[in-house]
Amino acid sequence: MDPKTPKSKCNPAAVAKNCHLCESLADSCFPIDQGPSARRLHELFLRQFCDAHTCSGKRKLFPKGGMKQTGVFYLAASILTLMLLPVFYIIVFLYQREMRKGTQELRRISQVGKRTKSS
Repeated sequence: MDPKTPKSKCNPAAVAKNCHLCESLADSCFPIDQGPSARRLHELFLRQFCDAHTCSGKRKLFPKGGMKQTGVFYLAASILTLMLLPVFYIIVFLYQREMRKGTQELRRISQVGKRTKSS
């Protein structure tokens, strides 16, 4: 049982042509000589779209700025929040329960000699 290599549908000539077309599009839309913001947009366009045209086995659709790596800090903050949320609700529940025990039921005292009005 030899593991078969999957067929590659990537054509290096087509990739080179598409990469060249992408770079020329970046040059025409965001000319480098138009200032620093155009230069930054030009570089961003090249990195985001033109670098995705490759025949290497890696998927590089959006190499920079696509999916961000979640940091350890965000993971720790999420876990801490999920742990403290039930504690908060337990404290609120116990506080409400204690408040109900402390109150007594208030009723209106009916007066014996007073009659209700008849309509």
